[in-house]
Formats: sequence, C-alpha cells, structure tokens
Amino acid sequence: MHISKEGQDFLDNLRVYLISSGKKEAEINEIIEELEDHLCEAEKNGKNIDDIIGKSPKEYMNQVASEMSLDLKGLVKYVPIIMIGAIAFILTGKAIRGILEFSIIELVGYPLIFLLSLFTTAIVFRYVSSRHLSKITEWFLFGITGVLPVLLFLILIYTNDAINSPSFVFGVIGNIVAIGFAAIIFISLAIWSKSSTLIMIPILLFLPEVVINLTTLQVQTKAILYAIVPFALIGIYLLIYLNIERITSGKQGVHK
Repeated sequence: MHISKEGQDFLDNLRVYLISSGKKEAEINEIIEELEDHLCEAEKNGKNIDDIIGKSPKEYMNQVASEMSLDLKGLVKYVPIIMIGAIAFILTGKAIRGILEFSIIELVGYPLIFLLSLFTTAIVFRYVSSRHLSKITEWFLFGITGVLPVLLFLILIYTNDAINSPSFVFGVIGNIVAIGFAAIIFISLAIWSKSSTLIMIPILLFLPEVVINLTTLQVQTKAILYAIVPFALIGIYLLIYLNIERITSGKQGVHK
C-alpha cells in the first residue's frame, strides 16, 4: 500500500491532533488505518485527500475528534507517568550537583509548571496539525512551547530565592538514594515505552556535567560547556534517531 506524501502528512497530522485531544490510541489507529485504505483507493482513481474529507483539514479533524470519546483512563495513566519522569530529571539534576533540597515553593511550583506545559503543548500540537502553516510559523510555535517551561522554571527559581520558605534538605545518603531512584524510573519508563531514548536523554544531559566537573577548567568555561555540550549531544542523538526511524518506516511502507 502506497499513498502520496500529501496524504501521509495528513494522516500524521490527524494522528497528532487526536492524540493531543486525549483520544484512545486503539480508536485512533483504527480510524487512521481505515482512512489510509480509502485514501489509497482514491489516489488510484486520481483523487486526493480533499476529495475524501470534503472540507478543510481543521473542520474534518474537529468532526472526527468530536465523534470520539475522551480517554480519561489514558489521561489518568499518562499524566502521572510524565510527572514521575519529570521528577526523575529534577532529582538527578539536584543530586549530581550535591544540593538535594526542596522548598515548599518548589514542591508546589514544579507540578504546576508540568501541568501547564502539558496543556500548552497539547494546544500547540492541535493547532499546528490542523492548519497549513509555514515551517517558520511551526518552528516559532514549537519554540515558544519549548521556551515556556524554561521561563517558568527561571521565575520559580527567582521566586524561591526571593521568598524564604521552609525547605527539606537531604544529605549524602539522600543524594545516592535519589540518583538510584531516578535511574530505576528512567529504566522502567524505557522498558514500558520500548524506547532507549528515555535512557539516552538523561545520560546525555547529565553525564557531560559530571565529566566537566572532573576537569580543572575555569568556572566560566565550565558554565559555557554546561550550556552547550549536553544539548548539542541530545540534538545529534535525536537527529540520528529520527533518521533511523524514518528509514525504518519507509522500508515498512514499501513492504506494506
């Protein structure tokens, strides 16, 4: 089975739209497969995606989403998983710096930032997937989505420094336990998702900092390397990973 790039892009956008709308994965797969069959037959007869949906992509996606029930069970399951993964990142970051300490402001602020970031991400993905936008506009929106939690974390840090609130401080043993606990979370999430990415990302994010700290470089140089090396390594890894996934998907499409 082979469909045009335009048709495949629409199916991919529809999948993203439905996922970000909180629909059930099994129902999404069923709808995508059914629409893919229709699209394949239509393109054989010289038609395209517009002939099948008969309306704008946004209207069609809204209609499909409105006919599907909200996957509350999935949301209840995935949101805590994402929260636990985020907590693992925070624990690891604080522990390797030897400052495993949480104030009341942080304990309240972190969950709020996570939830707001999830909500914003879902809104942006729904918006982008249902409209014909230029690549510049898409990257601008995704950039805002990525920058927002960073800004919120900076505000949280500033607020935490400005306001003296009660804190919970953990010693050396607490650091070791935190790193071990975070490692278990990363490994468990990788096994659950069947993806090594959830192990590679924390390794590429935190291991360079540990290595850099072992050097005798000046503080300013270390700070620059902290800001560049981890994200450069993650970017390279994601490019390689996505290219491998694209090649694999292409081969599967040929044999379909």
